[in-house]
Amino acid sequence: MVRFKKLTAVVLAAAMVCSMAGCGGKKETPSEETTEPVATQNDASETEEPSEEASEESTEQQKLEDGQVIFDINFDDGDRHGFTEYSNGGNFTMAVEDGQLVVDIASCGMLDYANQVYMDGFALSKGCVYTYSFDISCDIERTLEWRLQINGGDYHAYVGDVIEVGPETSHVTLDFEHTEDSDPAPRLCFNMGKQENMASDPGKHKVYIDNLSLVVKDASNAETIEALPENPKVNVSQVGYKTTDVKTVISADEADTSFQVINKDTGEVALEGTYEAAAFDAATNANVKHGDFSSLTEPGTYYIVSGDNETYEFTVSDDVYEDIYKDIVIMLYNQRCGIELDSAISGDFSHGPCHMGEAVVYGTNEKKDVSGGWHDAGDYGRYTVSGAKTIQDLFLAYEDFGVEDDDLGIPESGNNIPDLLDEAKYELDWMLKMQDDATGGVYHKVTCLVFPETVMPEEETDQLYLAPISTTATGDFAAVMAKASVLYAEYDPDFAKKCLAAAEKAWDYIADSDDKEGFTNPEEIVTGEYPDKSTKDEVFWACSELYLATGDEKYKTAIDENLTAKVKAGQGWETVGTYAFYDLLKSDADLTPETREKCQEKFDERLDLVLSFAEEDQYYMLMGTSYPWGSNMSVANNGMLLLMADKLSGSDTYSELAKRQLDYLFGANSVGYCFVTGYGTVSPVNTHHRPSQALGKTMPGMLVGGPDNALEDSYAKAVLANSAPAQCYVDNAQSYSCNEITVYWNSPLIYLLSAYK
Repeated sequence: MVRFKKLTAVVLAAAMVCSMAGCGGKKETPSEETTEPVATQNDASETEEPSEEASEESTEQQKLEDGQVIFDINFDDGDRHGFTEYSNGGNFTMAVEDGQLVVDIASCGMLDYANQVYMDGFALSKGCVYTYSFDISCDIERTLEWRLQINGGDYHAYVGDVIEVGPETSHVTLDFEHTEDSDPAPRLCFNMGKQENMASDPGKHKVYIDNLSLVVKDASNAETIEALPENPKVNVSQVGYKTTDVKTVISADEADTSFQVINKDTGEVALEGTYEAAAFDAATNANVKHGDFSSLTEPGTYYIVSGDNETYEFTVSDDVYEDIYKDIVIMLYNQRCGIELDSAISGDFSHGPCHMGEAVVYGTNEKKDVSGGWHDAGDYGRYTVSGAKTIQDLFLAYEDFGVEDDDLGIPESGNNIPDLLDEAKYELDWMLKMQDDATGGVYHKVTCLVFPETVMPEEETDQLYLAPISTTATGDFAAVMAKASVLYAEYDPDFAKKCLAAAEKAWDYIADSDDKEGFTNPEEIVTGEYPDKSTKDEVFWACSELYLATGDEKYKTAIDENLTAKVKAGQGWETVGTYAFYDLLKSDADLTPETREKCQEKFDERLDLVLSFAEEDQYYMLMGTSYPWGSNMSVANNGMLLLMADKLSGSDTYSELAKRQLDYLFGANSVGYCFVTGYGTVSPVNTHHRPSQALGKTMPGMLVGGPDNALEDSYAKAVLANSAPAQCYVDNAQSYSCNEITVYWNSPLIYLLSAYK
């Protein structure tokens, strides 16, 4: 049988974004879904500026030979050869002048990596001896650091040194053996910020770099860097199916014509079937066929034999989703900030209270308590706009599917309030603290100035900062607070009134604001930006939910005034229009016929767009050939959209297609991963998630970002350059664009799974 060959990955015990080694220019905030599936959008976490010479080669390397040149760079041709600048509190420019790379430093900042230049696009092989050399000089006498380092995790140096430089050119050369695991995507960097021996900033000066070379000196013990894992040819949901589910095996092996379903416990053939005719799948660049085994209804554990291929095991049971559903909800609890996590719930991921200090309002001396809320993603930032999306998904799961479970295992379980509302309230309580008392505006986020090192949350103790108030954050806040005032009225009337008052105060801020541009980071804050090009959809969502909550005519008037072509459909953190259209359409609110018609048109336009991909994609995806950062959120959001359409029409037209989005996330995809950690035979184990990396084990119940064919981190560039769009995924903590997690990727999965659990 053909078995899945797992990639020999660099297993990381820790990860951070900006270490004392320098991070090479990263922003961390996972992505918004694309408004149009055919376009790729880069608004995501830990983004780095693309290297000018990203490797176009496969990770599979020929055997190294003595004398082989890995790179040999001078700047005589005027090209930067992939060098990229990154600053974190420093100030410099970089250019090629007179055949040298010239780093023109205005100030050194406060960190050793405050000024950094770096280059990616090469590999280091375990057991190989290399000679690394370069020339360097400086206008003044100073120290700086050079490194060949891992580009992720703890960013530790494989080799490096702090050296003295001055006006006379120094030739630095070193022979070294790479003794760690082979690394297909390391980083070469120079850190030119404030070094330990600098009593003060030396002022303006220039550093000159030239003649960089990496040559194989002794390849006799060099390990060949393995190619990507061989993707399994035949796949099913690794979590499994309920007894009455439609069940499909998907094969990309053209030789297969039939399959057998085998009972794992007895070894007997439970069912035999044949495949339909194959069809070309552009997203995977393969001919793909389907086999139906829906008639298998006997509970049990099975696998499928298909020619020379064998699938992973799967379960057939009517409670097959019970455990995974609880864990994807408890993931939100495990992301809670500001409290001690219960070890009985969180296990090894329990920790003490974190981020309890007051936050400085950026640009002022004012401080404010904003403790609480969820850590948004793999770092410890807390963001209003992404939190609002997460809350709305929980609210809709509660409303649309009557999810009133009060026994999911969070501390509030058993309090006669549905756990989804309890979990959402934890974030809402934090959001209320994020509102400015004087103006009603809402702060966009609270983070430190830079990303944390690879530490548990209570160990990030840098000063917290409240980023400026934004209309996008205020609009989202008003929307979910207004909706909360309706949903919590029967459970906690006082809280419901508090939410409505906050929503109305936020609307007053919006009504007086001329902001149409959204949010951008202040200069000193480099954490996830969650930028936005338009505030129209947030404003429209806010007045829609306020009208549904109050019936006040002024909000009805605002709906009509704000329902323009600029209000786009979407269920992300940047584009939220679908939430407004859907809630208005499913209500019996007294809308004008024109308003209801426009909302339906915009909802249907989005639905028609995603459905246009359905017939062509042989894995039943609605993405075309564009898999953006956080594509798994797009998959879950598309499933949500289909179920919303069914709710509005009172039919089950799209239920089967929506369920296939769930099957894809659970393993019925071309890379053979169950994308939820801790479930299935093969699921991500090297997630870009601080607690998981700090502990050396991955938290269960997290939905990772998934394939990203824009290749938006160095590791992805190095190993996925030749992969088909839907196969641009690698399970490695260095690949933050593939393997980070967020609360708002879990939340649409909670909604989607709520329909089928």
